Amino acid sequence: MRDATIAKSEYVPSEKVVSKVQDFQEDLELFRYCTLPEILKYMECFTGPNIMAMHTMLINKPPDSGKKTSRHPLHQDLHYFPFRPSNSTVCACTAMEHIDWNNGCLAVLPGTHRGPLKLHDYLQWEMFNTSPT
Repeated sequence: MRDATIAKSEYVPSEKVVSKVQDFQEDLELFRYCTLPEILKYMECFTGPNIMAMHTMLINKPPDSGKKTSRHPLHQDLHYFPFRPSNSTVCACTAMEHIDWNNGCLAVLPGTHRGPLKLHDYLQWEMFNTSPT
């Protein structure tokens, strides 16, 4: 998949750049991370011991070029999942390098897991655009 930040920037890669790898559960080496006891311990807190991976994805998100193209709008991943019940569906995100507000870190809005799904929205992002202390 092409990264919008690279496509809309002045940066021209001299070689092919991978920005997203999806559904790697059949790759034993990549999927090994998903089965680490340290990861499963946290997932079990939400789902119980019968854990099943439904989707796997690695995302390479370079820093924003100044055009605010590296951020996804605030959204709930459940919009994209065809399976239910939602109360036993968990998404996990692990940063593999330093992330902050400038390169699109994960943001959690308390309470949004209750009630109906919200519309994708950029408008509310700015209220969270402060560095954590």
